[in-house]
Amino acid sequence: MLRDSGTVLTWDAFCEAFRREYTPESYFASREREFDNLKQGDMRVAEYARRFSALLVYMPAVANQERTKRNKFLKGLRPDLYRMVLSGSPATFMEAVNNAVDIEESLMDPEAPIHQTTARASQTAQAVSQSYQSPQGSQQSSRQ
Repeated sequence: MLRDSGTVLTWDAFCEAFRREYTPESYFASREREFDNLKQGDMRVAEYARRFSALLVYMPAVANQERTKRNKFLKGLRPDLYRMVLSGSPATFMEAVNNAVDIEESLMDPEAPIHQTTARASQTAQAVSQSYQSPQGSQQSSRQ
């Protein structure tokens, strides 16, 4: 079919034609549902991030929008990690992943000083706040 047309194909065009010809739509629909339902659960952050990235291939609308990608990743984290990572105001998906991995590692190490992770998250939040003001930033409560 493609051979007879006499046109030069790009790699992307070849992959798309191959996908259409040999991969059923039900497979892609299944991967999209899996992505929509993906949660960290019992996975380590690195494993969750790898699974998230692998499924992202099937979700180009999400993959091409940094903010949407970051938000979807954050919402899939366990609630305790979600709150801690969000407090650092990650600006990108990779920043969110890196912060989540760092926080998870500090929580798993009983000798790790918590204040170092908190200080790093605060520094990140200050750097990001110069270019982006989080809507939650003005809603902090002062509890003692």
